[in-house]
Amino acid sequence: SRSTPLSPKSDPRPSIGGNPSIPTRSRRQIHQIRRSQRSEREKMVRVATFFGMTFGAFLFWESMDKVHVWIALHQDEKQERMEREMEIKKMQADLIAQAKESES
Repeated sequence: SRSTPLSPKSDPRPSIGGNPSIPTRSRRQIHQIRRSQRSEREKMVRVATFFGMTFGAFLFWESMDKVHVWIALHQDEKQERMEREMEIKKMQADLIAQAKESES
């Protein structure tokens, strides 16, 4: 029985764990395995990054919505305050005019 070039017996390199029935992997196989593991890690990093960016965008959107509501409320309050002050000034002007009329 002639051994083929890929059989464990013809491989001069030591086998994994000293077990002759499990041949060692070639550098190319190891490189392919590491590359596939790296691509799986990179894919997980991409998914995690996408999740993080989406979550960050959601938080930003919600905070901007709250800021927008806060600004709108304060603008309304400022407008109401300005209207009240104008009414008060108008009433003061009317009262001063009445006081001048009653004096004369």
